[in-house]
Amino acid sequence: MSCFISDGYTLDCRNASIGGLKELWILGDSGNTITTYSTDVDGKIDSVTGTGTFYAFQLVKQSSSFTEEVQVNDTAQSVTFAPAIQVSLPKLDQALRNLFFDLVKQNELYVIVKDNNDRYWLVGLKNGLLVSAGSMQTGQAYNDLNGIQMTMSGGEPEATREIAVVNGDLASVFSGITVQS
Repeated sequence: MSCFISDGYTLDCRNASIGGLKELWILGDSGNTITTYSTDVDGKIDSVTGTGTFYAFQLVKQSSSFTEEVQVNDTAQSVTFAPAIQVSLPKLDQALRNLFFDLVKQNELYVIVKDNNDRYWLVGLKNGLLVSAGSMQTGQAYNDLNGIQMTMSGGEPEATREIAVVNGDLASVFSGITVQS
């Protein structure tokens, strides 16, 4: 198979891209799984089937991020992708502690992130994510975080795909999976 570049890249207006995350959803429940997905002509995910519930998490502005690093092994001629989602959730209490503990125990998390450009991304599509780092904290100064910080990370054979959401209706892309609003 030959590898080739089929298109170039042009810059848009400078106000067209804002960093950070607005919201995220984590697929939970027992038996949570993604069984199949399909993509449109642009490679965006346009349908997903599976079981479980994507639980909604509201995020404080400028508190959370999504990154994906390329990992290359020249000797093995392999390329993989390492997605990571860093999340801060404020107001530490027993309910937040319990949620944190439940997330840490999971072997496979599928996560949807909505960025500040109103684009949705399905992270961990093939192999899922794990909580790989985290802490509960009260901070020291009055303005420090009182809550949890956690990182969910994984390894994937392909870069994270955008979800083709029409008119903000994320749930319409999923069949057999409930998406909490």
